[in-house]
Amino acid sequence: MSTENVKVVVRCRPMNERENELKCKKVIDINKFNCTLSNPNDRSLDGDNKTFTFDGAYDCNGCTETLYNDVAYPCVASIVEGYNATIFAYGQTGCGKSFTMQGVTKPPQQIGIIPRTFGDIFEAAQATKCSSFIVLA
Repeated sequence: MSTENVKVVVRCRPMNERENELKCKKVIDINKFNCTLSNPNDRSLDGDNKTFTFDGAYDCNGCTETLYNDVAYPCVASIVEGYNATIFAYGQTGCGKSFTMQGVTKPPQQIGIIPRTFGDIFEAAQATKCSSFIVLA
């Protein structure tokens, strides 16, 4: 990841049960920094694909734990050092914001960014002997 103050990261969630039942086609290909979208109705060989570049890109096979370690944990480390940090999830309805931010409890690798963040912040506060922390709600 870069050292810029603002990062734009994309994550593709796994298909849900309904999408699997409808036999929906995967129309996105993701590598470390790029997302390529294809039109499932385009039958030409050269296809009219669109590629977008981000600071990080995570496909539907990835786990929230990896995303958290790469993107969110550096924010937590900054928070513990006294800096402000924001993680902002944006996207259309059903695109996976809640799946990423809240997560699911099983498997443990898919626990969301929010519970992981709170856990790490409180763990750091307990482990730090020479500083005190005030948590405001």
